[in-house]
Amino acid sequence: MKLTYFLPQNLDLELENLINNNRPKFKPFNMQRAKYLLHLISAVRHNKKSSVTEEFVKLSSKSMQHKVHNYYKYWDYFIDELKIVERDESYQVNKASKGYRFVAKYRTPIIPSKDQIQDTFLRRKIILNLNAIDLSVKNYPHLNKWYNDNLQIDFDLATKLIEEEYELKKDNKELWDYDFIKEKYKDPLYQRDHAIMSITRMRDKYYALKRDENVYRYHSVLTNMRSILRNAVTYNGKKLYTLDITNSQPYLSTILFSRDYLITCDPKNKSVSISFDDPKNAFTSYSNKNINNNKIIQHNFKVGDSYIMLGLFKGAPVNTDIQEYIRLAVGGEFYEELEQKYKEELGITFKLRKDIKATVFQVLFTANNFFGCEKAKPKKLFAELFPEVYKIFSDIKRTDKTVLPRLLQSIESYLIVDVICKRISKELPNAPIFTIHDSITTTKEYIDDVQKIMEEEFEKQIGKAPMINYEEWNPNKLEEHLDKLRKRIPFVA
Repeated sequence: MKLTYFLPQNLDLELENLINNNRPKFKPFNMQRAKYLLHLISAVRHNKKSSVTEEFVKLSSKSMQHKVHNYYKYWDYFIDELKIVERDESYQVNKASKGYRFVAKYRTPIIPSKDQIQDTFLRRKIILNLNAIDLSVKNYPHLNKWYNDNLQIDFDLATKLIEEEYELKKDNKELWDYDFIKEKYKDPLYQRDHAIMSITRMRDKYYALKRDENVYRYHSVLTNMRSILRNAVTYNGKKLYTLDITNSQPYLSTILFSRDYLITCDPKNKSVSISFDDPKNAFTSYSNKNINNNKIIQHNFKVGDSYIMLGLFKGAPVNTDIQEYIRLAVGGEFYEELEQKYKEELGITFKLRKDIKATVFQVLFTANNFFGCEKAKPKKLFAELFPEVYKIFSDIKRTDKTVLPRLLQSIESYLIVDVICKRISKELPNAPIFTIHDSITTTKEYIDDVQKIMEEEFEKQIGKAPMINYEEWNPNKLEEHLDKLRKRIPFVA
């Protein structure tokens, strides 16, 4: 197996001389293990896309010790003697790991190192870890089998976009992407490094398949890759097309207004589960470490009791905010309607659709007490427009803000991975399928059949099929993306 280091280019060139000129005082010291620990700063950032807004990368001491037993001596050496790394000491015991970053001189673009990991002990530990991750997807051959040699990326084309985009962005902050959830800009250098690792892993057939234990999402090199770069990917020489649920999170949330269900938080087992119809048969469950440790908490929602039945079902009352919410979510008009309300009521305009989505995520992801903050204006407007909907969401989150978004993502994962894709694999065994969380990607000849199955299964489970659009993965979009950036650069007379 090919195991590649990723290091800043100038550090990769200089590291051996730096160490030879200032040999470590501790033993044993191993050059490959030293490079591996430094490589983690880039690798861990790649594995967590949201970290492109963070200066320091959190590294797990338990994970490092498993592979390099005296890891802490290496870090002290890097920081105090070689002065190539800085450490953020503001960490919380058992909650947050220490953060690391390269010093300014070595905060430069990363490259795949000329060396591969050859150390026998280190390779064995890494491969054991990778094998353990592989076990998480052993029951999903209907998805795993399509990650094969037919899945190709135009590496040179993708690299061209990455490097040109970085050159355009690095000195023009007007072009930097903004994370509305974290309220931080994404550093172009870290975006570039993340992208380089993604396309290199794709080229080297390191697919990183994993089903997580949190919300059961099926992860891969494709899900961790920026969407613009997927336009350089093909299967068996054919273009790929993504079938995407319009405003998926609002749409999926409508299931919470249409069926009886029980949410159970069990602190002893550190779990949260949601059950529909029969509480004995959990629809989905997942780990949750933040539950109150003193008691089991249950939220029992009854259709026609505390809350209103889905407007698409018989006997549902008319002209309710829940019915309007469902109409917009099912009809695929939710974000557009909300955008108009933000403009009219708050004077807020958005350049990109993803920024509107971020305000909805504010409603779904933030704690109830965030409502009183100055930055919560979009959340307050949502509560005014959809008071009953907001009440249901806030009730679900009253003990833990993560319960609602994790339930929605778990429902999404169950329906996409366990229901829809399994049916596709049975009825269309020759159709290549790749999931990117709430969407399914296939080749052109299978678009209509895949869409039909998606619509039928969503209607069966939720009560009404969503709007589904498909989008072509087209290499021409990479140059179009660069052209748009060039046009946004301020003109200086």
